[in-house]
Amino acid sequence: MSTPTGPQDPQNPYGQPSGDQPPAYGQQPPAYGQQPPAYGQQPPAYGQQPYGQGYGYSAYGQGGYAPQPVGSPPPNHLVWAIITILLCTIPGIVAVIFATQVNSKWAMGDVAGAENASRQARTWSLVGTILGVLGIVVWLILMASGLVASWGYSSY
Repeated sequence: MSTPTGPQDPQNPYGQPSGDQPPAYGQQPPAYGQQPPAYGQQPPAYGQQPYGQGYGYSAYGQGGYAPQPVGSPPPNHLVWAIITILLCTIPGIVAVIFATQVNSKWAMGDVAGAENASRQARTWSLVGTILGVLGIVVWLILMASGLVASWGYSSY
């Protein structure tokens, strides 16, 4: 016959029969690799971090979240980039791509990447604006000289 094990047994703090028996109904099994709580202590409640581990930290002590940068993010120049697209220039598309990356990189904690994306958005917006204004000026000069108007008419 086997002798029943009870709560006095230090090897079996839950008072269950030894072996690979699941814990009693409503009780959480101990986390993998963790020791069960000592007799008389409650296991951690459902949804809480087990045994003193804080949120954002793995079992090996490495952070799970990037630290949030201090201050405000660099300007993203998104409005300028959209206006550059309205000037019908290809650099405006590149400027919008970089402008949309600024806030997401800042939120991930990549300060240098956010600043670089802001500089790139500003540069491409400037290039697109200059090309767009030059294109409009050339078109106006051609309209004023009558060259554009004569493109639609045949001379014979």
